[in-house]
Amino acid sequence: MTQGADPQQGGVGVVEPNHRPMLEVDDLVKHFPIRSGVFIKRTVGEVKAVDGVSLHVQRGQTVALVGESGCGKSTTARAILRLLEPTSGRISLDGVEITGMGKDALRKARRDMQIVFQDPYASLNPRMTVRQILTEKYNLLGSKVTKSTIGELLDTVGLAEEYADRYPHEFSGGQRQRIGIARAIAMNPKFIVLDEPVSALDVSIQAQIVNLLEDLQDELGLTYLFIAHDLSVVRHIADRVAVMYLGNVVEIADRDDLFDRPHHPYTQALISAVPIPDPHLERRRERIVLRGDVPNPANPPSGCRFRTRCWKFEQLSESDARRCIEEPPPLLQVGAKPGHDAACHYASLREVVRA
Repeated sequence: MTQGADPQQGGVGVVEPNHRPMLEVDDLVKHFPIRSGVFIKRTVGEVKAVDGVSLHVQRGQTVALVGESGCGKSTTARAILRLLEPTSGRISLDGVEITGMGKDALRKARRDMQIVFQDPYASLNPRMTVRQILTEKYNLLGSKVTKSTIGELLDTVGLAEEYADRYPHEFSGGQRQRIGIARAIAMNPKFIVLDEPVSALDVSIQAQIVNLLEDLQDELGLTYLFIAHDLSVVRHIADRVAVMYLGNVVEIADRDDLFDRPHHPYTQALISAVPIPDPHLERRRERIVLRGDVPNPANPPSGCRFRTRCWKFEQLSESDARRCIEEPPPLLQVGAKPGHDAACHYASLREVVRA
């Protein structure tokens, strides 16, 4: 048992380890320097790819991180795993802070945190067989491989052992992604980042991979951070959904609550674009079309970063609009249900026609 603060007693309380989030991300920042000059490179600015993201993922849960391309989803995921070094912030996995770990400690920690990349064609070494690719993982992390290890691993992801001595070019996209998943689960990790794992696959194959991921989560007790832009897939696999815009989380809630009762104008616009299979509902619903492009992350708007494209901002009085221009909205609880937070000064309920 670990000691923790008890808000009611004001002293030290007791927190059960199983109730602690598997992943805790607090105020994560990742800025990329912009350099100029021919002989002497000077830093003339920063691309604020991730700018203060806080996120908690409970044990055995799937949290989806969604948003437009370029909003910082993949950068957030890579910074969490320290594939990119964070500029600032705090990251803890299963109660152990990994933000300041040295190389040796981080190598050991990588047993517990893995990633499945988006492109199954680029993520596998074309000069290595499947057996060599999977064996390399064990060798890098200092574990032994028995004769049956690779066959059992391939069987877990739905591939035959006879495929172990083939090269990546001999497989389809879906099969390659299964190999990528096998590599990720090889060391029995606790937490896996899924960086748009089905976006490069045919629609018919996407469902098979999503079902495989759900089965593995149940069998192995995995915790997922699922990066995606396809909200239909997100609604199927996620327990909670966090919406990102221009480096910030603008809304986070349980899946059904977010899809049925979105509060942030950006979330409302995203959900309004999801097709509904019922033609009667499809005709009745109102679609929100955002105007303009995503602002430059090197020079984001002051105050609320979404205001330059916000349809609600255009309807505000001059005095109310000034608040959006001058004050960045904090991520606060909206509505009566705990766990639903939005970063909007004027968040309000807008019912969305259900699928």
